[in-house]
Amino acid sequence: MKWITFGLLPLTFYMGAPHAQSISQQWILAMAVKAESKSDTAISDAESGYARQLKLQGALQYGDWEGQLSFLYEAESGQGESSELVVEELFWQGDWSGWDLMAGKRRLGFGVSYAHRPVDVFLPVERNPVYLHTNEGVAVVSASRFTESGELSLMLVDANASRFHDTGLPRGLAVRWYQLGGVNEWQLLGYLDDQRGLSIGGSLVTTYGESWELHTEGRYQQRYKQWKEPSFPEAAAPSIEEERRDGWQALLGMTWTHSEGHSLIAEYWYDSRAWRAQDWQELANNAHWYRDQGSQWDSTRYTWAAAFLGEGRNRHNLMLHWSASNHRYNPKLDLLYSPEDRGVVVTVGCSRELRGYWTLDGSVRYFGGAKNSYLAQLPIKTLVTLTTNRTF
Repeated sequence: MKWITFGLLPLTFYMGAPHAQSISQQWILAMAVKAESKSDTAISDAESGYARQLKLQGALQYGDWEGQLSFLYEAESGQGESSELVVEELFWQGDWSGWDLMAGKRRLGFGVSYAHRPVDVFLPVERNPVYLHTNEGVAVVSASRFTESGELSLMLVDANASRFHDTGLPRGLAVRWYQLGGVNEWQLLGYLDDQRGLSIGGSLVTTYGESWELHTEGRYQQRYKQWKEPSFPEAAAPSIEEERRDGWQALLGMTWTHSEGHSLIAEYWYDSRAWRAQDWQELANNAHWYRDQGSQWDSTRYTWAAAFLGEGRNRHNLMLHWSASNHRYNPKLDLLYSPEDRGVVVTVGCSRELRGYWTLDGSVRYFGGAKNSYLAQLPIKTLVTLTTNRTF
């Protein structure tokens, strides 16, 4: 990375100094090193490597305006360096005639679950990443009216405000109804957009005493895109994305917390949009056949890697999460299992607060399970990350 890019960091950090009395600001500086071990699969020829990351993130507030921007730098072994300055959020909030108004770029996430959130219909983000990344919002104009027990919101949403996905994402009108009563809170969300038609989602959260919580959420999607299932490899058919109808997702979960800081989360969800286990098996068999035939089949083999970018991955999913937060060391363990094809992801992590407001985090994420399962065919086998961050 050129020295001039490093010079932009202090300039970005001190840009709010002349307005210190009028601008509320908070900054987080994070540095990370990650090492990737690639999977031995026929669908990908990626190599193992490592990368260095640096991220400076600032949250600013001035009057009715709020924003969040991030500078992210990454240097990958054998891949060169890259840097970017991203406005993750920038929006205005006000009120008029009993309505709360908001306009700008903001993250909109209404899901209530840990591992997977079907109700996040606008611009879903990766859940629980173990590396530094940016998380952008969508363009939205909304009006909300609050009552003693809930909220009604009307929203115009355009997901193309995302810098990473600047074209081809949905835009439409959404309505959200939220209610809180006693030990229950529930919501309904309807979204009519120009690509997927009508999406209807909802969630319910119920607490039992001080230790137990049950949550469920689901979503119906009128239209969605999915890659066509693989056929005989001799047909040499490239991967094709098709539009399909009537997809749905459903999740059921529970949380148990202990007074000493232990927390346990269990979740199961179903996604009708995903391929079946035999489809991922067929994909693996075809990829091996293409590779055995020689380099003239590589283009066909590589096109099928796009199937991993589809809206649905596995139909059946089970997640178990454990963490402890009231200790000097804060460990956690995540186990994701797909019972249909016996794929597995295991994440082990631990964080510790250091002197001078620094925090040190370490994690190891392993992808594996049955040889031809969806999770075992992902390009990455093991991801090890060490991160340190400080809040200013």
